[in-house]
This record gives sequence, structure tokens and C-alpha cells, in this order.
Amino acid sequence: MSDELEDSAIVKAEEEIAENKGAEAVETASELPELKPEDAVAWFEKGKALYVADDFEEALACLSKAAEISKEQPEIWQVMGYCLIALNRYGEARDALEYVKAVQPANLEVLYALGISYVLLGEAQKGKDNLKLAFAIDRKRALALSDEVYKKLFETSPNVSSYVKSLVERALETIRLKGD
Repeated sequence: MSDELEDSAIVKAEEEIAENKGAEAVETASELPELKPEDAVAWFEKGKALYVADDFEEALACLSKAAEISKEQPEIWQVMGYCLIALNRYGEARDALEYVKAVQPANLEVLYALGISYVLLGEAQKGKDNLKLAFAIDRKRALALSDEVYKKLFETSPNVSSYVKSLVERALETIRLKGD
């Protein structure tokens, strides 16, 4: 695959990911790592596409391969954290997201996901602290993100107990009401 074709496939996959077209993004991104197995970006794009398509195990495998090639890319660890939350592997998610937070301390999405991870690990205060940071950065975006994440990962998931759902709901409601 020429670099121009690869770039074109990456751009197309990114557009499909942004439009939440998981199946199309997976189809577009699937050839990238086969043709350039040493390229972290190829594995990362396929992993993101699989994440959008809700294939969290496969996404995690691709993202792990990308991390092997390029260990210090926070974007890889961020999406890995999301996959790990979706797979109920909260401790690993926390670790991945803490790395990203150390590199990008104002990353609203990471702070939000990290807050959720801590809440799910039973560390409510650390969870609320990270959620407060996310809301302090951009309250409007954080509110939109909270609704989106809750619907995608918790509300309809048969793998999440009603107890965990109520923990997340309470933490989010506390942050929404206080606003501080």
C-alpha cells in the first residue's frame, strides 16, 4: 500500500469513526495493519474502528499491538482505557488512563473516564475528584460526554449490575448538581 493510499484509508476511517459508523470504519481500517504490520497508526486506527463497532476484545488486541510498537502514545492508551472499562476491567482501565492523565492533565475525556473507573473500583472520592476536574475544564462538554458514555457503557449493558449503574448515576448526579 502506498503512503498516499494508506493516508487516504486513515482519513476515511477517521471520518467514519467520527460519524459513529463502526462497521464501515472497521472495513476501511482492517487492511491497514495487514499491509503495514510495523505501523502503530495502522493498528491504532483498526482498534479505534473496532471500539466504535463495540468489538472491545478485538479493539483491545489491536490497541495492545499499537502500544507494543509505540509505547508512549497517549491516544493509544486512552482508547485502551475505554475498551477496558467496557470489558469491566476497571483496574487496568485506571492504570491506562492515569498514564494519559500524567501526559495530558487537561484531557477532559480521560479525566471523565478515569473518574468513572475510580467509582467502579469503589474509590468514590477519587472518582468524584476526576469528574470534578473534567467538569471544571468544560462543563457543557462534560455533561454531553456523561450522557453519551452512560448510554453506551452502562444503561443498556447486560454486564453491568444495577448496583454499579446506581454508583455511576449517583457520582454523575452529585457533580451535575454541585457544579464544583
